[in-house]
Amino acid sequence: MPPCLHGDLRSSRPRRRGIGLVELLVSLSIVASLLTATAVAVNAAFKAHEVNQEQAVLLSKARVSLAFITSQIRTTKLHAPDDTDLRADFATGKTVTDTALVMYDADDNLLRFYLDAANKKLMVTTDTGTHTMASNVEAFSVTMEPMRSATSIRTGGGWDLLKRATIQLTVKAGDATGPGEGTSTQSLTLSGSVMPRRNAW
Repeated sequence: MPPCLHGDLRSSRPRRRGIGLVELLVSLSIVASLLTATAVAVNAAFKAHEVNQEQAVLLSKARVSLAFITSQIRTTKLHAPDDTDLRADFATGKTVTDTALVMYDADDNLLRFYLDAANKKLMVTTDTGTHTMASNVEAFSVTMEPMRSATSIRTGGGWDLLKRATIQLTVKAGDATGPGEGTSTQSLTLSGSVMPRRNAW
């Protein structure tokens, strides 16, 4: 009868072991790296979303203000720079750039658009009072190109009408005052050119 080999078979089997300390440390290091990479990616995504949202808010403010000013210029007849010296230059045919613009609306009410540089606000004065159009305004300018009316040409008068106005408006993100507004340094500049219809036809 052959000798029993059960003891030898049991002794030749490899022993089962749990994870070692080195393997555990390597695994933890890999997991930590993956978590860090995920956190960085999520943080970058949130920052990109914040920037996009701020740009959208800024763009909305600038567009609304610019659209209102250009619509008023387009539908009115009499326009002039707000500055007295620039108004004199405008009357001699010079193209001038001012930080404010005055005009009369269809009801002969005075409209004045101007930059409140100290408070960084774009303001408008109407027959109902003075109102804020946009806040966090870094720059506002109106370049005005003059023309002569038919009456002025016939009588030898000066340049009394506006031929074209080019408006430039820069707004910048400031302290959060409402939903979607942040505290970064995002800024946006829009510009537009408009001709008064009543002067062009």
